Amino acid sequence: MNTRINHRELGAGAVVMLIHGFPMNQQVWSDFAEKLSESFKVVTLDLPGFGKSPGLPKGFSLEDVADEVLSLIREKHYRAPVMVGHSLGGYVSLAMAAKAPELLGGLCLFHSTALADSPEKRQSRDKVLEFIRNQGVQAFTSNFIGQLYADPQHSSITRVKNIAVQSSRETVEGYTLAMRDRKDRRDVLRSFPKPVLFVAGEKDQGIPVETITKQASLTGNADILVLPEVGHMGMFEAEAACLKKISNFVEKCAVTF
Repeated sequence: MNTRINHRELGAGAVVMLIHGFPMNQQVWSDFAEKLSESFKVVTLDLPGFGKSPGLPKGFSLEDVADEVLSLIREKHYRAPVMVGHSLGGYVSLAMAAKAPELLGGLCLFHSTALADSPEKRQSRDKVLEFIRNQGVQAFTSNFIGQLYADPQHSSITRVKNIAVQSSRETVEGYTLAMRDRKDRRDVLRSFPKPVLFVAGEKDQGIPVETITKQASLTGNADILVLPEVGHMGMFEAEAACLKKISNFVEKCAVTF
């Protein structure tokens, strides 16, 4: 089966897959991927429904999304790729690790969490759906991005907004529901046999650092990078620190494998 996932490969060596967050596409990784590809084979992709990848049928789950990315790994014969999942991308990576841990070389939760949505967060997702019904999807996507940064004037915000507003209403609504209803994946952290890296922003409004510290204690092979003065967008807010840490992590995973 030919993969339906639109993707791009850069560089050579150990494989790193950068999975974008919500409601973005692979363009959010462009600069980061270019620099990381000086040392590794870097794969960026558009999750189903985002960018140039066709969407999934209505009512899809994150497990369905994970199946699509796993199909890409199998078709391209990527050897033990290290998954770097930003936010939503981390949720997808955890679902992949639950399904086929043997295919992965390591897991980086990049401003992401293994916890399911709290009741309050689920209510917040429902409010997003209501807002989109009343105001339209672009009103949501254009206003969403600035909240992800510690610095509301960061130079990359306009660029990321321009990426986010490309997302269709159907896709944004579908992923909002899939994230709301996703499983708690702490069991994956307990059982995953490969190295795990957590990258967290000290000023991330959505994912408190203390919750990440607790999750890291669940695995015997965890490392944590806490970024001061950073919100949810470390690839822009702390690019150099993230590149260094992820490069070291990928090298560690390659040796482990």
